[in-house]
Amino acid sequence: MICTVMVKFGGVEWTTLVDVAGTTRILKSLLLPVLMKTIHPSPAGELSTHGAVTGSRRRSSRGHAPWRCWIIALLVMFFATSAPAQVPQLINYQGRVAVGTTNFNGTGQFKFALVNAAGTTSYWSNNGSSVAGSQPTAAVSLTVTKGLYSVLLGDTSLANMTAIPNSVFANADVRLRVWFNDGTNGSQLLSPDQRIAAVGYALMAARLQPGTDLSVLTLDATSGIHVGSMDAGGAPKLIKFGDSDYVSIGEDTNDDQMELTATTFVFDSLYGSGNVGIGVASPTQKLDVAGTVKATAFSGDGSGLTNIPSSAVLPPPPGMVLIPAGTFTMGNSVAADTDITDATPVSTTLSAFYMDVNEVTLSQWQAVYYWAMDHGYTDLPEGSGKGPNHPVTMVSWYDCLKWCNARSEQAGKTPVYYTNDAQTTIYKTGSVNVTNAQVKWTANGYRLPTEAEWEKAARGGLHAQRFPWGDTISQNLANYFGNTSYSYDLGPNGWHPLGYVGVHPFTTKLGTFAPNGYGLFDMAGNVWEWCWDWYGALAGGSDPKGPSSGLYRLSRGGSYGDSADKSRVALRENHIAPLSGVYFGFRVARSSVP
Repeated sequence: MICTVMVKFGGVEWTTLVDVAGTTRILKSLLLPVLMKTIHPSPAGELSTHGAVTGSRRRSSRGHAPWRCWIIALLVMFFATSAPAQVPQLINYQGRVAVGTTNFNGTGQFKFALVNAAGTTSYWSNNGSSVAGSQPTAAVSLTVTKGLYSVLLGDTSLANMTAIPNSVFANADVRLRVWFNDGTNGSQLLSPDQRIAAVGYALMAARLQPGTDLSVLTLDATSGIHVGSMDAGGAPKLIKFGDSDYVSIGEDTNDDQMELTATTFVFDSLYGSGNVGIGVASPTQKLDVAGTVKATAFSGDGSGLTNIPSSAVLPPPPGMVLIPAGTFTMGNSVAADTDITDATPVSTTLSAFYMDVNEVTLSQWQAVYYWAMDHGYTDLPEGSGKGPNHPVTMVSWYDCLKWCNARSEQAGKTPVYYTNDAQTTIYKTGSVNVTNAQVKWTANGYRLPTEAEWEKAARGGLHAQRFPWGDTISQNLANYFGNTSYSYDLGPNGWHPLGYVGVHPFTTKLGTFAPNGYGLFDMAGNVWEWCWDWYGALAGGSDPKGPSSGLYRLSRGGSYGDSADKSRVALRENHIAPLSGVYFGFRVARSSVP
């Protein structure tokens, strides 16, 4: 059996593969490990500046196997310093470049350096010539298509590209610095530098040659790891920590701190209870640990875990945030708001999901639109809006579904919406009332949030509040039509001065106002946001998707032309699906799947 574990060691998270099918194979997998590392770094903060890095994490689905493998992983770490070979780091980096306002197309010359936060120290550069954050002397030629390029930093098969030493990521704060030359304007520094955080490594153990004598191996005479017959009474203890506490492999007795059977690799009958104790004499839980667990592999969504370092958390997709799994009260819990009659509070439990930080902009819409028109999406509107960084408007519910599918396909992800229950025909054209059965909820593509997802995201972690930040609203917090006759509207009255410029729509740029507790902007006001659900009674429960049919689709959040009452998080608005207008936009969600 192969066990996969994740280990935090020296500030770095390791994924460890250990073969535990039998005692001999265990020992072979423990000795003389070869460190095969693959780093998946990710920039911190905004991921849309001029590059993004993608990564992945392995998860265990074998019950308690991750905890069992953890012990072996500790053993592997002790051997790691004697590794005979290491694979250089490779950073899969993708960025975007534009000359003026036009996305660059063609072959560009790029230079790369990994520097400290101040940019005054060079840890690595593409040809090794950067000193104190200076520009390297040679460039790497890369193809740029519609402004997008990608590169494997450290890939020595590329001209003028040197390997990245492992020591680079021993530093606490590593930034990627990029220079670009379009062949006309000379080499230009792209800013800001992008933070690179070590997210994962892969550690694999090599195998001993047949016939290797294990009885003579001693790494540390007093406190290290010993292999051989170490018990004074003559019974073989294959691996020993220190001089008194043993880990026994392949022995079915209860005289040690911890035992494993050679074929099944399970902790059983340790204390007559089936519990496992680490530093605990009489464990009362399945796993009872004294102190802090530094390295583990978990199944499930990790809810309830605390004190997890940021470097061990897989970053969300660019431009999105992770809305955590959990239960919240959906609906109107403000007793004074008796005008809301269709939102009786219900307990609602949601799986974790990703949500766009901002409403979809006109620029985003058109970037997908032009691709979609060449790939079978024949009736998408070009989109309207006040400017490229304002929300797109004049989009119907049908348009939003088709655009989400096009964005998914453009990004190489699985589309969510189909026109048949078998989910084989991608929804690309026409006005189709896609049913719940025709939605691939487990796909990794983009989609509209369900009404429950939208409300949980809008609340930002707060409970029983009118707005994403509290019980009152003012034009310092959102773009809406002020009306101080509402007791909770602090005004001023009328159109918002930042939006009331020129002609409709009177939207404001994304990011004008402070985000809510989850980091989401404009969850109140600016434009109505379409949701997936048909309009109907709130159902609550687990991951509700709304009624199976209906006459109207839901939109949430209010708009720049609506008064404060429409911006309340519990206020539900319903419209026919073909409706579009200057007050309507949307933002997208993604299921929390790889």
